[in-house]
Amino acid sequence: MARTYSPKIVMVGGGSYNWCPKLLRDIMLTDQLEGSEIVLLDPKLKAAREVQAAGEALARRWQKRFRIRATASEPAAFRQADFVVITISTGDLEMMAHDLAIPERYGIFQTVGDTVGPGGWSRSLRNVPVFVHLADRIEKYSPRAVVLNYTNPLACLTGALRRVSRLRSVGLCHGVFGNYRLLQRLFGCQEQELAVRFGGVNHFFWMLDFSVRGEPGYPLLTKRLGRKSLDEALTEGQTDEMGFHSHHALCHELYRQYGYLPHVADRHTCEFLPGYLTPRPAALKAFKLVRTSIAQRRAGRRRNRKFTLALAAGRLDPGPRSRETAVDIITAIMQHRPFCDVVNLPNEGQIDNLPRGAVVETLGLVDSLGFRPLVTGPLPPVLRQLVGPHCMCQLMTLEAALTGDRKLAFEALMTDPLCGHLPPSRVRRMGAELMAATRRWLPQFK
Repeated sequence: MARTYSPKIVMVGGGSYNWCPKLLRDIMLTDQLEGSEIVLLDPKLKAAREVQAAGEALARRWQKRFRIRATASEPAAFRQADFVVITISTGDLEMMAHDLAIPERYGIFQTVGDTVGPGGWSRSLRNVPVFVHLADRIEKYSPRAVVLNYTNPLACLTGALRRVSRLRSVGLCHGVFGNYRLLQRLFGCQEQELAVRFGGVNHFFWMLDFSVRGEPGYPLLTKRLGRKSLDEALTEGQTDEMGFHSHHALCHELYRQYGYLPHVADRHTCEFLPGYLTPRPAALKAFKLVRTSIAQRRAGRRRNRKFTLALAAGRLDPGPRSRETAVDIITAIMQHRPFCDVVNLPNEGQIDNLPRGAVVETLGLVDSLGFRPLVTGPLPPVLRQLVGPHCMCQLMTLEAALTGDRKLAFEALMTDPLCGHLPPSRVRRMGAELMAATRRWLPQFK
């Protein structure tokens, strides 16, 4: 069906040098979206205007018609919005520094710190009130808007949107695409030649089955690897969609032990399992686990800003469309055309032996009704025992963040596997330190 309207697309965190130039490029390389109004909402207007300049330069380069504007006004941004994309970080790197430094004193050396463990817990508590506010504002000004969340912790924050509003919302992540790329490299195939069945939580999913050109995948993988490790078969590690590098030593170890491929980004996977990040940093070396420091993140932001400014000046080739699915979802809903890909949605039985209501990652269907998960089936018992505790921790953390229940918040942290080497009193003390250091962003606990 032909396009019937030009949508209004709002990017919350429109000054994100990391996300927005990429998403703007994707939008402008999608013919069906030409003529769209793109609003970059951000209290940091200088950054949003720099991203706006980059978007306008792309439109000129490709001779496309788009209306792009930056604003700090939520009513102006959300009024009559069709799609809202969220890419924010409440408290920014200043608060994330506490998420990493405080757990270090308790023998927890997180590689990323934005999804699970004490870092993900702390990040959830301060982002949930902001997501509640955003849901309220979007629902007030555009109750039919579709909300696409890219912000971590993806499961908890997508869960917040679904709990407090009736908005059509979903969590999106490129993690599974890394597994697709690994299989493509191993078997010399195209993504379209793969069929996959996976399930779990964001950044901790498992490939339960797959095929390559119609052939059963796991027997092919056994033959392809022989006695080689994944990295030996691939020659070297790979870089993900956001530019972070990861080896596959842990992925290979887990595949050998459990018989299933996990998420191939070891730097995320290790945070879901006890023993790799505790109690001393030397333990990371055995699996080549790479930590991303706050200094490295600041340097990455400077590089991304430099890239954005170069785009605005017309000095760089912006490259091809990314594998992110935001534009696919937008065009599918616009054109009333079903689309199937990776989604993060509350579990209503798509993985029937994980807790109901916890946000899980599976394939899902997108259409004008919103988002519906496809059935993955139960996880094998051993994988269920690995993933299930994180679902419960997620649900407890979300409830605590919504209600301001400090006791429940500490109890949620006590259930996190990364804290398993600590007695409850030490976990509580660590949580209290994290809350104290980030208290300006925790209004619900005052």
